[in-house]
Order: sequence, then structure tokens, then C-alpha cells
Amino acid sequence: MAVHTRQSTLVNAVQKESEDFIQLANSSEDEEDEEEQDVAVTSSNNNSHKRKADDGAEGDSEGQGGVYEKCYNGQPVPPWLMGMARLGKGKNPDISEMINEEVSKFVDYISPTPEEHQMRVWVIERMQRVLNNMKMISVTPVAKCFGSFETRMYLPTSDIDMTIMLFREGSTKVAASYQTKEAIRRYLFTLARELKRAGFCSKCEVIAHARVPIIKTHEMVTGIAVDISINADSGVQSAGVQRSFSERVYPHSLRAIVLAIKQFLAQRSMNEVYTGGMGSYAITLLAVSMLQKHPRLQSGGLDIPKNLGVLLIEFFELYGKRFNYDKCCVSVLEKGHYLDKRSKGFLNHAQPYLLSVEDPCDRTNDVTKGTFGITRIRQTFGGAYDLISNAIFAYHQTRKFGEPMNDSLKWLATHSNDDGSSSATSVPSKKRLKALDGKAKNKKGGGPSVFNDDPYAPVSFLSSILSVDRSVIASRAKLVKTFYQGSLQKILGVEYQPKLTNLLPSAPANAAVTETGGGASAQEKINKMDFDFVRASKPVCPSVRSDPVLISDDDEDGEYKGGVIEIEDDDDA
Repeated sequence: MAVHTRQSTLVNAVQKESEDFIQLANSSEDEEDEEEQDVAVTSSNNNSHKRKADDGAEGDSEGQGGVYEKCYNGQPVPPWLMGMARLGKGKNPDISEMINEEVSKFVDYISPTPEEHQMRVWVIERMQRVLNNMKMISVTPVAKCFGSFETRMYLPTSDIDMTIMLFREGSTKVAASYQTKEAIRRYLFTLARELKRAGFCSKCEVIAHARVPIIKTHEMVTGIAVDISINADSGVQSAGVQRSFSERVYPHSLRAIVLAIKQFLAQRSMNEVYTGGMGSYAITLLAVSMLQKHPRLQSGGLDIPKNLGVLLIEFFELYGKRFNYDKCCVSVLEKGHYLDKRSKGFLNHAQPYLLSVEDPCDRTNDVTKGTFGITRIRQTFGGAYDLISNAIFAYHQTRKFGEPMNDSLKWLATHSNDDGSSSATSVPSKKRLKALDGKAKNKKGGGPSVFNDDPYAPVSFLSSILSVDRSVIASRAKLVKTFYQGSLQKILGVEYQPKLTNLLPSAPANAAVTETGGGASAQEKINKMDFDFVRASKPVCPSVRSDPVLISDDDEDGEYKGGVIEIEDDDDA
């Protein structure tokens, strides 16, 4: 009975997050329905944005103990602000301060917890044990991880990019028998069969004829997606560049900006290079270039940690509205500068609009040559700048006049949008706005304003461009539950309660363990976990890394990713 109660608690926690999920996109069918029905937000009852506390409480937002159900504009509170009052100090805080705090809260929320990170480390360890059991003659296989996992700039939904280095026994050089593509393809099929036999996965897909042959699979216990390549060690230097910028040059800002942009692109399916999207390495270099060329940073007149929100908005403005894609190439070498694409040799005469980013590890390599969807990405960046700017204007006018004075701003404030397009294409025509407004006014009683006059009601600017899917919330809860049940630990034979890698430099490394108590049972730990991930850990790469050596970022040239997972015959994928 007790177990059943605890399981119900977990399910309820996930369902609660699902109820608070912000759906930012409006389908065409929804728009047609709105023509026939009353507008819900304009005719809603005042109770829709009440809070469960004394509304007469005064003081700064830190002193507000109530729980708000809606933001100031009647929209659901986003997960990263759940359980909080309005950010900023006093009744009229500085808007830049509010945005900066919200970016920090979002990064805290979306970052991996120590439990999530440790589970990924164990997946890599389990892969290494499978390799060890294969007992290859005169060859030592070593599983190495690369990409955003190594830099801790990965999202909860990110897969693990892994390469198997087939070293000559007693050496760090690749075995001669595994240096050809044909030998690598044969080994991929052998490894796929061994992974299934060892129970690492139930299904896997071999992409044998891609530019970089890979196996795509999901680890059985955690469900974490894993992409496996062979002898693909070309990204060692690029990973080092990312670590250097994020840990040494911009330790308090780069990671936050990159994570927000990665989530922004991921929810729009623009983060996969093989579909023309932008990879993690390219995003990092673009953010670094912006910081290097920022005039106020060059003059020392801007405190970066206090202006994360402003810098994020300026990123969208620069690469969505200002940057000359036809002529300029981005370089982060020598304190950052712009190069001429034609002189550099990166100009594609058939597609001059493509983005060019010089690889600091190989100056002849254009990191974004495979990002053929840059036109859509550029428009989306510009649209994000418009949307978040309009969200700021709407709140400013609401604070001053009680609600936005402009019909378009009022619409944007109460109707979220998920496609990143500008207000010119996101807002209905004036005629339709007038019709919708008339419906609300003609309703009996007129209906109260959707805008909350409580000065401490939550305000979210990022929710105009960012959201967290309910499936992400559920999968994170499931992964942490699996950690405290000890399923993977039992398979590996490791201690149930390991010393976790806490990625917060200001907190002790075993903070999560201390929090749950040393001698508690698995079920007690599950019961005590905060599954809503409102206050997730804030990772920063630790100065001492104990995980496997990590070596690359992502295949900027169009590596195939996707599809159903089945072992295929050795033919063209």
C-alpha cells in the first residue's frame, strides 16, 4: 500500500507539470475555432489568476510566500518559474534585472541534475564493459564520449555521442586492421549484435553507409539515446576550445546563453545538422563572437553576469536582423573578428546566403557549411527578437496603464506563439482583432480584464519564445526515479549511493546525497525527490573531470540521425 501511494505521488507530480506546460503554438484549426467561440482569455474569471496566499502582502518578491497559478497576463506559469512570485525587487523592478533573473532560473531548470549526469556516466561505463567482454585479439576498445556531454552544455533530451577507439594493444594508435571504412562497417554490425546479446539495448540501427558510419540505439534501463561511431577522434581540439571559452574566458555567461539558444532551436527542430540545423559547436562560436565584438564588453562597461537576458536578446537581434551573411565570416581567433567570405574561400556562389564560421582548430574548415537551413534559422532568430521585445513592451504598458494600449501587444501578451515568427505574421489582422474584441465585450457582463493588477504576479518574458514539453518533464522524472531505485547500479555492481558529480562550484560535491539522507531506503529516496525539477542543479564544468575522455562535438557535415531502430543488412542506409 505504501509503495502504491509513493508511485501515485510521482505520477501526480508529473501530471502537475503537464498541467503547467505552456503550449506556445496555435494551429490553423484552433484559429478557425476562435472565430466561432468566445475568446477564453478575455472572458475568464478573475479567479484564474488568483494566488493561494494573502494578496495584501507587501514587500519584495522574495518575501511573498504565496503560490501563483497564472502569470500577470493570465498565461500559465512556466515550469522554470513554478512556485515563485514575480522576479526582481520591489513593486517596480528594473525590467533588465527581471529578464536576467529569468534566464538564470531557466538555466537552473533545464540543466542536468547530478542524478541525471551520473546516469549518463554509468551508461558509458556499461558500454565499456560490453566492449571488454568482446575480448578482441590484439585490440583494446575504449569508449569515449564527445559533444555537449563533455562541456555540460547538454539538454535533458540530448543523446550521448560516443566513439569506440580501437587501439592497438598496448598503444594509443588505431589498430591497422580497423582503419578502413569497410572494416569499420563490419565491426559496427558485430558490435550491434553484442549490444543486444548483453542486454544493453533491445534494438539498434546500423547506419553503415553514412559519411560517418554509426549505430543508433537506446540504453535499455535509462532509455537514453546513444549514437556510436568508430575511431572518430577528430573533435578533440574542438571540445577543448568549447571548454576553454566556457570555463575560463566566459565562465559566468557563455553556458547560459548557449543553453537557452539550444533549447530555442531544439523545440523548433532546428538543432540537427543533418536536417540543415545548427549544431552545438556552431552556436558556441556564434555566442563567443558576439561577446568578443560587443562594444560595451570591449570597453569594460557591462557586467556580463548581471545582463544575461540583455545579451540573449542582443544575440537574436545580431544574427536575426543585423549580421551580413552574404559577405562576413565569423572568426573567434585573435580576440575575434569578421573575415571576408570570398577572400577566405568560404563563399558558396550557388548559396551566398549561407552562414560561415571559421573553425578555430582548423582554419580551412567552415563549421556551418552543412547548415543549409540558415535562412529559416535567421528568420526565426529575428522573430524571437520581435516576440521577446513585444513581451517587454506589453508588460511595461500593463504596469503603467493596467493593460497594453496596443491591440497587437495585447494579443501577443495573451496568446503565446511557438514558431519564432515576428509579430507582423503572428498577430491577426486589425479587422479580426476588432471582431474578437467585440465578441468579448458583447458577452453578458463584459468579462473582467485578463491582466492581473497584483504587482507580485509572476512575469515571464522567455515564455514568449521558450517552452518545455510535458514529455521532457516526464522523462526527467522517470530517469531520476530509476537512479534512486538503483536498477543500473545493480547491473554494474556499483555502490547504490555513489559520490555524485555536483556541477555547482559553490555547493559540496555530494549535496544531492546529503539532501536525501545517508541511510534512507530506495523507496524513501523516491518519495523525497522533487520530481517537478523546478529547482534543478546549475551545472558548470568541474575543474577536475573524472568521467571518460571526451572528444568531439557533432557531425557538422550531415551525419544521418533518425529513424526507427532495427539492425539492418549491410546496405545503403
